[in-house]
Amino acid sequence: NVIIIKAFMRVLFVYTDIDVKGGARSYHFGIGILSSVLKTSGHQTELHYMFNDWDPEGFMAHIDRFNPDVLAYTSDSSQVRHVAKLIKKAKPKGLFQIMGGTHASLYPKCLEKIEGLNAICLGESEISFLELINTLAAGGNHKSIPGVWCKEEDGTVTENAPGCFQQDLDAIPFGDRKIFDYQVVIESDYNRMTMMMSRGCPYDCNYCGSPAMGKLSEGKYVRFRSIQNGIDEIKRVLENYKVKSIFFADDVFTIDRKYVKNFCKVYKKEIDIPFEVTTRVESSNYDTFMHLSDAGCTRVAMGIESGSEELRRKALNRKMTNKKIIQSFDDARKAGLKTKSYNIVGFPYETREMHMETVALNQMINPDSIVCYIFNPYPGTALFDISLKEGFLSQGFMDDDFISRTDTPLSMPQFPRKDILNCYRNFAYNVYKVTSIKKAIIYKAYYSRFGEGLIRLLDPVKKPIQRLAMGA
Repeated sequence: NVIIIKAFMRVLFVYTDIDVKGGARSYHFGIGILSSVLKTSGHQTELHYMFNDWDPEGFMAHIDRFNPDVLAYTSDSSQVRHVAKLIKKAKPKGLFQIMGGTHASLYPKCLEKIEGLNAICLGESEISFLELINTLAAGGNHKSIPGVWCKEEDGTVTENAPGCFQQDLDAIPFGDRKIFDYQVVIESDYNRMTMMMSRGCPYDCNYCGSPAMGKLSEGKYVRFRSIQNGIDEIKRVLENYKVKSIFFADDVFTIDRKYVKNFCKVYKKEIDIPFEVTTRVESSNYDTFMHLSDAGCTRVAMGIESGSEELRRKALNRKMTNKKIIQSFDDARKAGLKTKSYNIVGFPYETREMHMETVALNQMINPDSIVCYIFNPYPGTALFDISLKEGFLSQGFMDDDFISRTDTPLSMPQFPRKDILNCYRNFAYNVYKVTSIKKAIIYKAYYSRFGEGLIRLLDPVKKPIQRLAMGA
């Protein structure tokens, strides 16, 4: 039993980015906002950000230095093996340990399995986590808070009712970027800051965790900040950090076209620095792209995922046609925007022939830059369940080390692992080898098995290489 009676709590957030492809540091919106929420209520926070290299000794030294009451971890499924080791290592300290993020939210069984973990937060946690910390400080009963599951000493789990989505996003304080040493984060990502104007996604893709996250709490899932609230946060960041451009990390920036039109007017007047967005072909048109371009948008990224209409429709629950994809990329280009395509290889039921349709479609649209991942089955998604049902994925998969998006845990007779890896490593090269052999060779090196080593070796000259690869 945890009994703490203090005027304020000391919370050490813990975030791992181990072996992340690309070399850029991250700003985690959830941690930044939760830190601000706690500080606004009088609590103290610090962040232990374990980037790239595994360093448990540095983690333990930070605990000794800060002397926290609570260790608060966040993790997705690709990082949870690292987080679980840290939780076990910190257990002898006797601190209250809690985990949030997509893994805990979509695979809450991890609470039973991870030694030393006391609780998990499910879904968005501004309300539930603050209530938990306040309750712990007062020595109250923390085991009945909505949105928080707790583990007893005997291993049994108390599964509380879901929490509620915060409907008024303007009521949430701006994220605490200082704890991330945010200027270093910016400089690692080509002097670019990240920003969000909305939460939630209205689409229901079978491979994505967002639909499942939308069912974890009560209330409307897709919500928007007021335009001025977002603009004010951007101004605050620009006042404190050196920034050359902005990436809006919203799931789909153009869900509400009227909102986008009004945003662009205000942004051009009050901010007016280059920015990029991610959107979908279904929620975009030429007029929207023109508004973005006029406001200073330089690039739009859109997901293709697969060039096979059959696979998209039957397995991915993405019903747009190739004709619509081609039209959207063409509209963006006509509006003066550069384009980026997102692609995935190794889906359940996919074949090599289907993957070559993805190559062919990208050759047709000729995006300025490309991203390719290998499909990973995230718990809580429809394709995770399908992968188990079809025998593509072992039943003990979640107990093993979770492979990142550069390898596949699936075993499919029609698309063996060696073929998936070959397609992944050669995808961008095959797309660009006709139109730009220089770009094709750069991507070939980047996606090779030696790509990460090359990235670190070439770090001093990475900006000119990136400009060529990104079509700048």
